[in-house]
Amino acid sequence: MTLAIRTAGALSAVLVAAVAGCSQFGKPEQPDPNLYPANYKADLVAYIRTNQPEMLKARESHVSAPTLKQFDLQSRYFVCLRIDGPDGRKEKFAVFFAGAINQFVDATGEQCGAASYQPFPELLAVLGTPGGKK
Repeated sequence: MTLAIRTAGALSAVLVAAVAGCSQFGKPEQPDPNLYPANYKADLVAYIRTNQPEMLKARESHVSAPTLKQFDLQSRYFVCLRIDGPDGRKEKFAVFFAGAINQFVDATGEQCGAASYQPFPELLAVLGTPGGKK
C-alpha cells in the first residue's frame, strides 16, 4: 500500500511539473521589438518596390545605418533614406519593429537632419534606374 501511495505521489508530482511547464505552451512567443534590422537594405528595396512607386525613378539614393532612437517610452531602430529623382529630393524615415519595417513616412529635419548617409546603389541596381547597373 505504501508503494502505491509513493508511486501515486511521484506520478502526481510529475504531472504537476508537466502541466506547469506547459502553461506557456499555448501562448505565442513575443518578438523582440528592438531586434536589429539585419536585412534593412533588402527590406527597404522590397518596400519601395511595393509601396512607393514614385521613388522608382531615383537617380541617386542614400541610406543611414540603423540607429536606436527613443520614441516616447519606447526605443526603436530607424533609418533615414534620401532619394534624388526627377521630381527633386525626398527624405523618408523608416521605423523598424522586430527587425521589419513598421512605419515609412516623410522625414523631418529633426528626424534625419543629422543622419550620416551612405550611398545606397543596391536600390538603383535593383530598380534598374539610370544611376543603377541594369
